[in-house]
Amino acid sequence: MPPTRCPRVFVSYAGDSGGHTDTVVRFAEQLRGELGIDVRLDLWERDQRRDWLEWAVDQIEHGDFVLAIGSPKYKRLAASDGGPHDHARFQLAMLREHLAADRAQWLAKILPVVLPGCSADDLPAFLQPYSATRYAVPEQLDELLRVLTGQPRRVQPELGPRADPAITEQDGLFRSAVLSADLSRVLVEAAEGLAGAVADLWRGESRRLGLDDPRPLATRWRTDDGEFDRLGPFFRRDVPSRRLLMLGRPGSGKSVSAIRLVSDLLDGWTRGDPVPVLVPVTDWHPGELHAFDWLARRLARDHRLGRTVRWVDGTRITLASALLEVGLVLPVLDGLETIAEDLRAEAIAALNRLGSSIPLIVTCGLAEYRELDAAGIGLARATHAELLPLGRDDVEEYLAETVPHGASRLAPLFARLRAEPAPTPLVVWLIRVVHQELGRDPGDLCDRIRFPDWDSIEAHLMKHLVRGVYPDYPGRRPHVAFARVHHSTVQRWLEHLAHNLASTGAADIAWWQLDRSLPWVAPTCRVVAGAVLGFGLLSAVGVVPGLVAAAVVGLAAGNSWYLAYFNVTDIETPHAFDSSTHKVRAELRDFAKLLGSALLFVVGVLALLIAGRGIATGLVLNLRAALTLTTLVLGGGFLVWWSGRKLWHRQRHGRSDGVVVLADLKRPTSPGGTLRADRKVVLAGTGTMLAIAAVFAVLGVDHAVRIALGYGAAWMLFSAYARFTVARLVLAARGKLPWRLFGFLDDARDRGVLRQYGAVYQFRHQHLQRNLDDPA
Repeated sequence: MPPTRCPRVFVSYAGDSGGHTDTVVRFAEQLRGELGIDVRLDLWERDQRRDWLEWAVDQIEHGDFVLAIGSPKYKRLAASDGGPHDHARFQLAMLREHLAADRAQWLAKILPVVLPGCSADDLPAFLQPYSATRYAVPEQLDELLRVLTGQPRRVQPELGPRADPAITEQDGLFRSAVLSADLSRVLVEAAEGLAGAVADLWRGESRRLGLDDPRPLATRWRTDDGEFDRLGPFFRRDVPSRRLLMLGRPGSGKSVSAIRLVSDLLDGWTRGDPVPVLVPVTDWHPGELHAFDWLARRLARDHRLGRTVRWVDGTRITLASALLEVGLVLPVLDGLETIAEDLRAEAIAALNRLGSSIPLIVTCGLAEYRELDAAGIGLARATHAELLPLGRDDVEEYLAETVPHGASRLAPLFARLRAEPAPTPLVVWLIRVVHQELGRDPGDLCDRIRFPDWDSIEAHLMKHLVRGVYPDYPGRRPHVAFARVHHSTVQRWLEHLAHNLASTGAADIAWWQLDRSLPWVAPTCRVVAGAVLGFGLLSAVGVVPGLVAAAVVGLAAGNSWYLAYFNVTDIETPHAFDSSTHKVRAELRDFAKLLGSALLFVVGVLALLIAGRGIATGLVLNLRAALTLTTLVLGGGFLVWWSGRKLWHRQRHGRSDGVVVLADLKRPTSPGGTLRADRKVVLAGTGTMLAIAAVFAVLGVDHAVRIALGYGAAWMLFSAYARFTVARLVLAARGKLPWRLFGFLDDARDRGVLRQYGAVYQFRHQHLQRNLDDPA
């Protein structure tokens, strides 16, 4: 029931800075003016001279609630006894004493509150910021109001009659999905590791892209409530739904702004908050894969969250899926306009179906989203923020600082800039990069006949970008890798990568997909692996049966339908070892089950063979012999059926546990790291099979040697590393790519041509990729 009177609430805080005090005042004004809470704030009581200590005692002891507003200074005052006199220190001392004297009463009366810009770490320890309830505003404002007004969200029902235990077996009864303590701990630790890995990744990428060197290019945003320049504070403070739509024109800097937003959110991240993760949507096909499943796969691949955990319903799901389920991941989806036009409406609908439990940030082209909005299609419950054009003065100051002798060399361009709308951040970046060499004259850009607008200037600069970052005479950079490679050679390599992406429909330069430009590599590796394995399995019977088995197994291994039927779908992705104790135990248990099923199958087959031979030779001479043969047939048949069914199910559905997985949060994911991890798996598996073959060779068991060698070849040739190695060598021999591929990709990333998204690379901008794929 609602309370019969308005609650009287005292606000206890420390004035850390003008910004924090203003936030406290706005919060108090909202409670009093909009929500009808009788808030008492010292800033509103300064109309006369008061004894502030006496006033605070009266508010604390006779009020209904005390809101303890956390901040760094507030926590510092609570931890120190000495120091200058401060009203907040006196209030904290009173609250501590009251809690010690009557904990039951004052624990319910003192309500710790965390406002935007602060975290639970800013609350004093005696208020139990983690072991007791706290209220983060605006996310938990509704819960705080229910406590202040005595209106619980759910009223406890009256105790009913004792129920029959059989009722719990009825279908349709609600069963809450409560996380166990162990699962909660695993998820929180995984989120903490993910936050550290993502922070390291984007800190390094921001440094390589030069986003803050020598200073960031000033950008501003506009919403229905006004303009601002920092997305991070705006998202924390003014987006209560935790769903933000970032809109901008092509080349306006949406992707760079998304990177900065992720970095800002991670700077203020605390344990238990959702981790912002930037995910390009260029490889999402809404009609083929649900948004949740696609996000889970990208997280598992890019951030090594592929190991499985047991969910509340007993099934096993990936760690990425579990983190999404509980809202510990904040997806930042970049480039919604890159999805095919006829699929954008379906993509918006799929994102809306994710539900309110998953926070979301999306970047999209302004014109593309306006078309969707005009058709009545939009992202539900999302706050819209539009990226505004750059200011002319900001562009001029930025280029003057970042281009050598920029003030004098770019003077004619600055004159044009003052007479026309400002260019996009992409054009500004191109001007900066292309004109780093003093020999290039930027005055050509002022020719209005050749370049009537900024779009034509952008196209011109795109054609000269590679030459600008790979000059013929490196000068100051002789020590840098690929510094002396001619720009025409680099152009050829980059054009091959861009053409490969365009021809395959991919958006990521992933090393395990390099063989897609050579369609024959993958099936050839699989056919050869299957043929070697098949020959080893039946070569003991004879050469002809061995060749027949090689042909059958080889063709089956190269058939995509067969692989899909037996759920062999992860062979194209890189793998890694997880040598944790529970994984090793699970692997040993699985091996023991496999060995037991295989032995029972062999025993059943032998029993059937013995029975068949006995029947064929006429051993059914009496009742005892007949019963014995009948027992052998029935027992052997059952063992073959039961163990064969187990083996078939294992082959058909695979395993959920094992030491070869995609999960490893010990270091941030990188292309080189995933390559080394997959190579380690390949070498370890192949080496094990070779060792087994060597042991059997000493014993003289020729057939076992061939089988072990067959399994070793299959383990190696089915791997992503094997396909990558073959494709890299072939393409390098043809001159399509360099021999030191990873060195070149890292160097192109450092020069700003490429950017790194976890385990893959992408071109810095889609305009550059399209220009390289089709210069015309």
